[in-house]
Parts: sequence; C-alpha cells; structure tokens
Amino acid sequence: MFRIALPAAVASLAVLAIGGVGTSVWAVQVIAIALALAMAAAGPRVVKRVPADILTLAIIVLTLAMLAMTAPAADGGPRRWIPLGSLRLYVAPVWLPVFVWAVSACVRAPGRGVVIASAAALGVALLLARQPDASQVLALVAAMSVVLIGGRTHWLRSAFVLAVIAMIAAWTFRQPDPLLPVPYVEGVFALAWGRSMLIGLAVIASAVALVAGLQVHALRGHRWASAVASYYAVLFGCSVMGLTPAPLIGFGAGPWLGFGLLMAVARRESR
Repeated sequence: MFRIALPAAVASLAVLAIGGVGTSVWAVQVIAIALALAMAAAGPRVVKRVPADILTLAIIVLTLAMLAMTAPAADGGPRRWIPLGSLRLYVAPVWLPVFVWAVSACVRAPGRGVVIASAAALGVALLLARQPDASQVLALVAAMSVVLIGGRTHWLRSAFVLAVIAMIAAWTFRQPDPLLPVPYVEGVFALAWGRSMLIGLAVIASAVALVAGLQVHALRGHRWASAVASYYAVLFGCSVMGLTPAPLIGFGAGPWLGFGLLMAVARRESR
C-alpha cells in the first residue's frame, strides 16, 4: 500500500529541487522517506504481536501525550514541534494519521469504544487548539465525520462531538499565527505551478493519487482509510491557501514518519 505515496515522494523531491534548498534539507527529506518505507515494511512484524485493543489504546494515549508536550511557549507563540537536537519535529502529522486509524478501530469495537473515541478526539482537538494549529483541527473534523458516520453511531452523539470539534476549529482559526509560509513547505502547489503548468499538474496529481489510493483501499473493506483520506484532503486544501505544510509533498519529516507509522499499524490487518 505504500506505493500510493510514491508519486508524493517524487513530487516532494521535485519541489525541493525547484526551491533550491540546501543539502541539510535534502538529507532530512530523503532520510524521512527512507524511514517511512522501512517502518511500512518492518513495522507490521512488530505490531502484530500486540493485542489490538492494547495497540489502539496505546496509540490514543501516545497521541495525547505527544501533543501535550508541544504546549505553547511562555511568550504565547505557536509551539507545534518537539526539538530533536538541531532539528524540530512537527508532531501533529506524525500521530494524527495513526490516531484516526485508532479511533476508527475504537468505534467498531463493542462496549464503550465510541465514548473513548469521542473523548480522545475532543482531547486532541483541544491540544491542537492550544498550539494553535487550525488546519490540523479542521482535518480532524473531516476525519471524525467519516469515522462517526461510517461507524453508525447514534446521530445525536455524533452531531454533538462534531459540532464541538468544529467550534474548536473555528476558534483556532481566529488565533494569530505569526509564521510565514515557506514556498517548499506550505506553498508547494504555487511553487510548482509557478515553474510550469506541467509540473504544477504533476504535483496536484500526486496529492490526488494519495487521497484516491486511500479511498480505493476503503472500498476494499478498510473503513479507516476513508477517514485518513479525508484528513489528508483537508490538509492539501489548507496548503493551497498557504496555511499548513502539504502532507508528504512539502518539506518535513513529520508527515512521512506519520505515514510510515500508519502503514506499520494498518498493514497488520492483512497479516
């Protein structure tokens, strides 16, 4: 299934070439893609040893914990990263794709799975709002809409949860964000289109291939894939407006590590 991200990998490297980035940027991106591929290949052998319910709960807890570690700095500026030496890791795209997989599994589970999934999603939305990261909250709204509606949960409960997350997203969009978009991160579509229409169309096609590939996987019985596709689609839309990095296509290790983690966990279903 990793092959659906290969066009995005090629597009990512093309964007870096157009952007004229330095060696260190190239190194981070290539290593991140390689690590994602390694996680997708070897990860299922590890996670299949973990009981499904424990794995699901662990992912939810780790997502909440990692996002909590990126709470705003004392000066009130955005804080969406965890420092790793001289690098900064953008945490939300590492954990949210696999979090969507986990809450989708929760909703399908008997008992209080829907309550756990709903509470976890509200917690994640609040933590993202504190950063603030409006695009990620909006993407979470889209993903949870698919999870809750597709899971055939009670409509009133689903409407309440989605309405609260949507209000959190609206509040987050009103918060100031002093960060300026970087052409090869948030502005990849404009950067590619500015070079040539052909390159622009190819970059757009790589984004469509990722979303469409996940939707095709969903049609084969993997419901979580449709929710993740919605998550990525919203982020691509926000990236067109320069609001957030384009997942997998824009520069950044976080989205690639997140996709590799998702593949490591999700591929256990077929093993």
